[in-house]
This record gives sequence, C-alpha cells and structure tokens, in this order.
Amino acid sequence: MARTSGLHAFTVQEATNYEAYTSWNHQTADVSGDSVAVTSTYITAANPAKKVVIYSRGGAVDAADSITITLNGESGTGKPIIVDGENLPFTITGLTITSLSFTIPDGETDADEVIDILSFH
Repeated sequence: MARTSGLHAFTVQEATNYEAYTSWNHQTADVSGDSVAVTSTYITAANPAKKVVIYSRGGAVDAADSITITLNGESGTGKPIIVDGENLPFTITGLTITSLSFTIPDGETDADEVIDILSFH
C-alpha cells in the first residue's frame, strides 16, 4: 500500500522534480539589536520553499547569538531548531517549508550584525 505523506505522496517523476527549483528569494535581516525576531516574507503557504540557507553576511554574529528557528508555525516544546551564530551557514532541506521565523534573544547589542535568508522555491 502506498504512503500518502511526504515525498511518497508524489509520483516518481514529481519526487525527482522536487529538487528542481523554479525561483529563489533573498531577504536581509538586521539582527544587531537586542532580542530580534524575524519572519521570512517570501516563504508562505502559497509559495513554499524547498530549501533554505541562513547565513551571516557581516558583523559579529558569534556563539553568543543563539538563533531559534521555527518552521511551519510549529512552536511546541522541542520543535524549534537552535543554532549558535558561529555555526552559520545553516541549510534546511528535505521538507516543504511554508513559514520560517527566527529569534535571537542573546541580550547583546552588536553593531552591524546581518543575517541573510536565501530560499529556493
């Protein structure tokens, strides 16, 4: 019996084409303030992403900048992804991403910290 969730819901050709991207978007987030919250404006249910790369473009994004990523609106216990700033770039792939947001509640205010979100649709 065939499964009807995830990549198994697609035909073989559709599953192969899932790795093909038709468009991409770039968003810049200034995270130099204290307790910054960012939501991607390009990743929506109507325009889901197949791959997302989060990377630091400038400034002093470091281990003290603990980045909490929430995918697809899931905010229950144990569901966020926590990445130290020194571990960027961070790539998310292998699932359909309908929303992406992240917070940096580090309590520090560093000048010129910039994080970019590159999404492939």
